[in-house]
Amino acid sequence: MWQVFIKSKYATVLLSAVLIFVMVITAKMLVQKRVVDREITKLQNQMERIKKDNEKLSSLIQYLNTSSYQEKVAREKLNLRKDGEYVVVLPQGNATGTSDQQKQQNNQSNYKLWFNYFFDHVN
Repeated sequence: MWQVFIKSKYATVLLSAVLIFVMVITAKMLVQKRVVDREITKLQNQMERIKKDNEKLSSLIQYLNTSSYQEKVAREKLNLRKDGEYVVVLPQGNATGTSDQQKQQNNQSNYKLWFNYFFDHVN
């Protein structure tokens, strides 16, 4: 009886259906595996980037804890100096050294500047 069933059309249809079912399940598992592998790769890349950032931050922390950096900050922000050093204080303003009068003249129109040049200096 078993041999007769295997040779029948019903067995062929049933075995084909089982084979198709197994193939569909396998394909779904392969797609899921590919998605999981991509996610793993993405997370590994992110982990490497975070490790590099952590290394940079660790080296920055080490630098910030050095006495040379702390001395530099104390000099710049707290205006401290070593014994025997002289501090030079420059007046605040822009680097070109323009005075308020020159700034005012720059805001005047061109004909007023020429008029002032010729007639204000006629002493």
